[in-house]
Order: sequence, then structure tokens, then C-alpha cells
Amino acid sequence: MEKFELVKVSELLSKYFKSNVEIQEKNVKLLTSPGEHYGSIILKVDMLVKINGVLRNLNLVAKQIPVSELLQKAFDVLVTFKKENFAYTVTIPTLIEFQKEFNFLEEKLLTCFPECFGSRFNLHGNNDVVDRNAVLLFENLKDQGYETMDRLVGFDSQGADVVLQDLARFHAVPIALKQLRPDVFEEKVMPGLVRHRGPEQLGTEVIDVFHNSIMKAARQCEELTPYLDRMQKVVDYCAVNPYIIRPEPSKHYGTIAHCDVWTSNIMVLKDDDGKITKSKILDFQLTNYSSPIRDLIFFLFTSVQNDVLEKNLDHFIKLYYASFIDTLKYFGIDMDPYSWDNFNKELNAVAPDEVYHVLMMLKIICSQRGKVTNTLDHFELTDWTREDLIGEDHRQKMKNTVLAFASRNWI
Repeated sequence: MEKFELVKVSELLSKYFKSNVEIQEKNVKLLTSPGEHYGSIILKVDMLVKINGVLRNLNLVAKQIPVSELLQKAFDVLVTFKKENFAYTVTIPTLIEFQKEFNFLEEKLLTCFPECFGSRFNLHGNNDVVDRNAVLLFENLKDQGYETMDRLVGFDSQGADVVLQDLARFHAVPIALKQLRPDVFEEKVMPGLVRHRGPEQLGTEVIDVFHNSIMKAARQCEELTPYLDRMQKVVDYCAVNPYIIRPEPSKHYGTIAHCDVWTSNIMVLKDDDGKITKSKILDFQLTNYSSPIRDLIFFLFTSVQNDVLEKNLDHFIKLYYASFIDTLKYFGIDMDPYSWDNFNKELNAVAPDEVYHVLMMLKIICSQRGKVTNTLDHFELTDWTREDLIGEDHRQKMKNTVLAFASRNWI
């Protein structure tokens, strides 16, 4: 396994602290396990630093691009790393300042993101090139007690409630900014939402495996037999129209869509009783200018426990909507386009277009734990394409998801 290096971070920290930072000791350890994360290298970085002559311990997380050229291509990292950098260094601070301008209560501010301690694309100061020395530095949320939920289990009702309210606030604030400060929106938000390419770059072999995983799991479930033709149409359409290329959003609902909100990109803080009190949304590589409905549907159907979602889908949608509306009202904009009826029109128009994204990602999210053993520096396409990676968890999730989509006429 390759030893991951992190060099010359004192310059980044000096900019953040606005003071000279000298690194006395540094310990770097890989945080990502095989099969659990693909789009980047995540390092735990513990340092003893001297700031203005005072010693201080810093516990950070560093995010770097994947070593594997296949993964770099699959995630289009030369574009997506820049997008994520822009999100943390420009867009998120802009949104928070915009909220403060309208006197938002402290608990309503967009604090559901990790603090960024600095970033760079390379060691040469060239803003056009992203190389192996590119890095984003974040606070270490694990050291603060935050954790990631088990992807094979997902969120219970109470935890999903917390995430959905944060997600709705995150979607609503850019909508208000777009309406009230369109020039700021164009300058501080849109550059981070440029289109990028997806796994289709790896060729038809990989894409066909994801397509086939959907239909194979469906055919193994008798209850899905009535929906096989509908599912095949979805798969066939996306075979020639990559899901990564989303249609333009409607006028009133266009916002920042995260496009990858699932268990591995969310960390939560629990109280002594195990109740989730706060959430943090991570990983802004794949953001797009799109409808918030995409994130709502993707999170619910990839990251909430099956039985919980079956009983509470209407509740979750209404809770999200209530937080979305509560946030927009702060800004005094025209609320007619965001009525419950109009929101449901948006929901039913966009949800069917998110179906394939959900079904395709279930192959990765529900892959059996421990089956992928290759480290990120030795990634091979078989780490995604092997049939033995998916089992009962995948089949059950596929069944529940398709039945729910069908009950809403989304498939």
C-alpha cells in the first residue's frame, strides 16, 4: 500500500490563522477503508504546531484526489476538486453571510458543514492544474464525537428528521440569494456548479454492469415482476443518456443540488441517549445547479431504513417542505411559487428523473462489507463490477425502493 504524504501545509494554516504556523510534529494516517469510499483519499492529520510561539494540538482531516487514474477519471477530479474547493472557500461563507444579513437565528444558520482550514490545487500556485499535492483541510469531526451511520442500515426516523431539516435550509438559502442578489449568485455560487463528467468515461463495460445489477436484482424478486418493463425503460434510456447530465431546473426551484447525499457523506452527533442532535453534510465534488428534489429523493431512498421509510415517507416530505418554507420566509420573497401544491408538482416532475441515480448507486451503497480488499492505490474495475459484491441487502433495498417508486407513479 502506498504511503500517503502531506507536504507544505504550514503555508495553508498560516493563511487560516493569519499568523505564522510552525509544524513541530505531524502524524498522518489513512482514514478510508477499502469498499467504503472511492472519490478521494481521506487522511487523519494530527499535528503539534506553534502559533505565535504558543504550542497547540491540531486534529484535522485532509482530502486529496485518488491515486488511481481510473478513479480520477470516474470522478472527473480535475473538475470536481475545483468545484469542492469553491464550495467550501467561497459559496458556503457567502450563504452564511447572506443569512446573517437577514438576522437569522443562530440555530437556523447553515452550520451543517465542516470548517475548512485551507486548500490548494498544487504546490506551484497554478489555479489551472490539480495534481497529487492538491488538498483540502478540514476540522476532524470524529474527534468532536461525530460519526457516520452504517450504510447497510441507514437512518432511523429521528436521525432522518435532523438531516432533512438541514438539507432543506441548504437548498432554500441559495434560492433566495438567486432572487435577491442575482449578481452575487452568479459570482459566488454558479462557478461551483459547472457540469462534470461521470463513470460513463470508463466505458460501456462498467456502465453495463451497473445497468445489469438493477435488472438482475429485480428479476430475482417476484414482487417486482409487474414493474420489469418500466425498469428496463429507465435503464435503456440512461444507457444512452448519462444520468450525470441533468436537465435544467425549473425557474423557481433551481438551487445547489449536492447530488450525492447519502450515509457516507453525512456525519452526525449524538447525545448520551443515542439521539442525533446535529448533522454535517460532506463532499461537495458532484454539485450541480438543479432541483432540490433530487437530493431529497436520493437521500431518502439510499440512506433511510427500509421499514422507517415505508411508514414515514409522507412525514419526511412534509418535514423537509416545512423547513424549506420556514427558511425562505426569512427573506421576504414571493412565496406563491413555493406553495404546497407547487412543491408537489415539482416533486412529481423531478422524482422520476432521479430514479436511475438511486437504483444505480444501490450497487455501491449496498455492496457486502469486506468483499472489496483492494486499497485505493490499487483500485481495479472489478472492485465495482464483480457480481459477488451484492447480496441480500441489495436485493431487499432494490425491492422496497422500486415498490415505493411505483406506488407514487415515479417509475
